[in-house]
Amino acid sequence: MKRILVVEDELSISNLICYNLERAGYRVAAAFDGDEALQLLDSFCPRLVTLDLLLPRQSGWQVLDTIRRHPRRQIALLPVIVLSALCSPQLRDELHRNGVRHCLNKPFSVTELCLLVNTLLEERPDSAWISPL
Repeated sequence: MKRILVVEDELSISNLICYNLERAGYRVAAAFDGDEALQLLDSFCPRLVTLDLLLPRQSGWQVLDTIRRHPRRQIALLPVIVLSALCSPQLRDELHRNGVRHCLNKPFSVTELCLLVNTLLEERPDSAWISPL
C-alpha cells in the first residue's frame, strides 16, 4: 500500500485530506508541525507528501528544504504537493525551483487533490523505490 504523509496544522483540513486519501486506498500519516513531519519522513517512508507552508515549529519551506537535501535519494526526490492559501505566480515559481510541480490553493477540491495524488504516484513506479541510491 502506498504511503502518503499529510503535513497540515489545521486539524479539520488534515482530517479531511487523510479521510479521503485513506478511502482512495492509501496508507496515510499526519504531521501537525514541521518537526513531526521531519520525524515521519524517515520512520513512515512516504511515497508522496502534501505540505502546508505555514506550520508551527518549522515552516513548510524548512521541511521542503530538508526533504530536497535528504541523503536518501528516494526521500530527496519525493513528489510534494503544496496546499496553501498563499499560492501566487511568484510562489509557484519559487516552489518550481525547489522541485514542487503542484500547488493547490486553499480552499481546494478534495477530488482534485486525490486525482493529482493518483497521477503523481502512477508516474513513479514502485521499482524506483527499491534502491536507496
